[in-house]
Amino acid sequence: MLPTTRQLEQQLIDYVADDHLSKEESRDLRAALEDLPNEDISYLRNRLFDHARARLEDTPDAAMDHLRWLERCVKLFDSTLVARQSSSSAWFSPGEDCRRQIIQHLNNARRQIDICVFTISDNDIADAVLNAHERGVAVRVITDDDKREDIGSDIAMLQRHKVPVRLDQTPDHMHHKFCVVDRMFLINGSFNWTRSATTRNQENIVITDDQKLIREFIDRFEHLWSEFAG
Repeated sequence: MLPTTRQLEQQLIDYVADDHLSKEESRDLRAALEDLPNEDISYLRNRLFDHARARLEDTPDAAMDHLRWLERCVKLFDSTLVARQSSSSAWFSPGEDCRRQIIQHLNNARRQIDICVFTISDNDIADAVLNAHERGVAVRVITDDDKREDIGSDIAMLQRHKVPVRLDQTPDHMHHKFCVVDRMFLINGSFNWTRSATTRNQENIVITDDQKLIREFIDRFEHLWSEFAG
């Protein structure tokens, strides 16, 4: 289980106590930071200075040791943020671009995929979802209850293979079309996960690693996941 922000702050306090950040500690801290949103990294960075300031007041004779420790930590935090400068790209159909990008991101997922789409009837996309589930990625799917019954829908197949699926429980449509991969990439747009979206329809997706947007979509997904718990 990944450490929480509060647990990471406690680790930093422990590191402050001996003014030492070993290579192993640096590696573990860097790995933990990769899974935090930017605002949590900024919060921890600010707390670094608070703890270092308190340490300087308590033991001013060791000021250089404190400053060296602070410098190493700040560089680690800043390198994580710099490496995470957001980028976005747009893709359009008809044509294979949207479909190819979705499948590529599903195939590259390592930890988690949250899918919230109106329907899934493109067999290759459905296979990529199932393959991710079978290799241990935590996959969740939210979709429209009416579209599950369509001829060619792959939702029942995913359910048979124990992929967690939740259906909206209303007479209206669950019409979102977004997916969050590893909490690092958001795929969002008009593109339905169907063959006709690739071969005939005028559609689009935008793929971004903007952490603020990703957090907002994650929050919406969690809200719907709870709402459709049945």
